[in-house]
Amino acid sequence: MTSNKPSSSDDEVEKQFMHDFTGWVYCLVGLQAGGGMLVAAVIKYADNVLKGLAMGVSVVVATGCSMALFGTPLMTQFTLAGSQHYSHEFLLFLQRDNIPVVLLQE
Repeated sequence: MTSNKPSSSDDEVEKQFMHDFTGWVYCLVGLQAGGGMLVAAVIKYADNVLKGLAMGVSVVVATGCSMALFGTPLMTQFTLAGSQHYSHEFLLFLQRDNIPVVLLQE
């Protein structure tokens, strides 16, 4: 009769925590950590218009990478939605200086 329990024979080697990590895995972990730090900095220091613009830029960069790496075609709907998003952000950016700033005082 066989058992599903792991055997504890002498020829087994205890593996370290990151035993199968390759250079690509370290690269991916670094990119994800850097992206998280970038998102944290944008959330902390940017206003809403800049946050929207940064989100749009990240979508365009991700789309460009997807087109270059995976051959994803650029569809008309995406182009129209992207141009609408950027025109909206541009108009908000132009209007931003004309919006009165209200300071809450206690």
